[in-house]
Amino acid sequence: MESKSVRVQTIILFLLILANFIAQVPYFLHLYYRPGMNLLAEARPFLTMGGVFAVFLVASILLFRRTLAGYWLMLAFLVVEFLFYLWNTVGEVVHGYGLFFHLQNPDMLLKIVFAIGYINLFAAGYFLCLLLLRKSKILRLRNRLKL
Repeated sequence: MESKSVRVQTIILFLLILANFIAQVPYFLHLYYRPGMNLLAEARPFLTMGGVFAVFLVASILLFRRTLAGYWLMLAFLVVEFLFYLWNTVGEVVHGYGLFFHLQNPDMLLKIVFAIGYINLFAAGYFLCLLLLRKSKILRLRNRLKL
């Protein structure tokens, strides 16, 4: 990151996305877990989420180390995250539920998890723009560090 401001913004991005992953645990336990449930039989969602989390962690570590791979991996991660939440939000509106429909849920836990998801929609879009607009400066800094 070429400036303290971009580094601080990237740390905020990391914390917001981390909060989103952490929020998935109580979300799962609240909606899907049943006592006596065979978690091994339900391994596919855990493996999928774990794989996505691993990509996020690797992208974050590499980006904090200012590597080209970290830049591209984080960019890819953010594109997927942004499109996921955008698709969900547009689907709500198209099907007549209204914008930010999930925030109307009376269950406070679900309301909080959905709010974190919506925040991640905007954060992913913002940081996509940030990475794209600062690409040359970030990559130039990386080249200067190699010298």
